Amino acid sequence: MKRSIIFGLLYMAVLSSCRKATELQYASADNIYFDLTDRTGATVDSIVYSFALFPELASDTILLPLRISGIRATTERSFRISVVESATTAQPELHYRPLEDVYKVPAGQGIIKVPVIIYNTDTNLANKMVRIKFQLESTADLHAEFKKLDTFRLMFSNRLEKPVWWDPWSGELGPYSRVKHELFIRAAGTTELPATTSDATTTPRVLYYTRRFRSFLNDPIAWVEDNPQEGYTVEPAGTGKYYFYSISNPGKKYLMTLNTADNRYYFTDENGNRIV
Repeated sequence: MKRSIIFGLLYMAVLSSCRKATELQYASADNIYFDLTDRTGATVDSIVYSFALFPELASDTILLPLRISGIRATTERSFRISVVESATTAQPELHYRPLEDVYKVPAGQGIIKVPVIIYNTDTNLANKMVRIKFQLESTADLHAEFKKLDTFRLMFSNRLEKPVWWDPWSGELGPYSRVKHELFIRAAGTTELPATTSDATTTPRVLYYTRRFRSFLNDPIAWVEDNPQEGYTVEPAGTGKYYFYSISNPGKKYLMTLNTADNRYYFTDENGNRIV
């Protein structure tokens, strides 16, 4: 008899806890929030992008990651994202395509990525970085009440900064400049090298990239002719001058000038120095 009473009480306790769990599950409105983590798993609130890493692109699409907190609905739901003008330096149409008035979360989905199209047409991006600050707004379908996760920043430019791997391999690469870095990315076949020379197993791979780059600098015209698959071309720019550029992005051109002393063409960096 006592055993039956104990089991009955346990059953009632379990039933009560299940009822409370169900009540808690639906007690708050479903929320949408920005959801991006870095390699360590830490939450981050921004993306930094450079067109200089992708010279063939005149535009690109950045995906903003979002997540739903709450149930997975059986119907499509709407949410809104606005631009915080006071914290934004990018200009619509010039730097990015204006946002949609409303975005949709498909039925049954809890994760969504919103595409933001950015443009590489402003020549000033070679000298400055612009930013867009996004703000989630509550709708009848989805709230945006997680205040630490309701904003997100996208920062982008068309310039590079000196990477940590340049100095260790400066014997192969020579002095650093942004233009030289850009040309390295276009011709070497990689965007980065190992950050140290201590691992001898990486040296053959590094030498492949640096010597490929050196071959390009020695004769850019021949390099273009020998590597049509890379998608670059040269066009006359006057006596003893040519422009080098990506066929898919003709707005970004590099001038090279003939040096009659050695009959070679040279690029010039942002400081007016010959790139060797």
